[in-house]
Amino acid sequence: MPTARGLLRWVMVVTLGACASGGTPAPSAAPSAGGDPLLTTAYAVEAEVMLDELTRHPRGFLYRTTVEGTGRAAGAGRTVQVAYVVRLPDGREMDRAEADAPLRFRIGDGTMIAALDAAVREMREGETRQLIIPPRLGYGARGRGPVPPNAILVMLVTLLRVS
Repeated sequence: MPTARGLLRWVMVVTLGACASGGTPAPSAAPSAGGDPLLTTAYAVEAEVMLDELTRHPRGFLYRTTVEGTGRAAGAGRTVQVAYVVRLPDGREMDRAEADAPLRFRIGDGTMIAALDAAVREMREGETRQLIIPPRLGYGARGRGPVPPNAILVMLVTLLRVS
């Protein structure tokens, strides 16, 4: 029997019109909302956030795997190429890198936001994850470019290549 809080989250997701993208639910239970802004924020349909499928990473961001990877594993010090889309919770797109012009970086070199670095280091080629990133693991109080200060980020990232 679902709890009142779980039912409320489900109603919020259905009301927003979010739909599953074919991913497998996370193996552990969805995080408890409490006062967590990542779980109590209203997400637009375009953000495709499925609250009940999210898992909390030890670093503090939320994630769900939407496509399992079967290729080479990433890891600290590996150079990776990723495609991604970054949105704000209201659905506005802030940035994107397509598969034909991917973002390339070395895991752990400090050039990427902390949540992206931590998530990709655990992925395999071909894997896609959605990340819900708190400001402290994103662009923080300063923001960056079109990303406003203290913004929660919704990122869909695909690991294309590990070298």
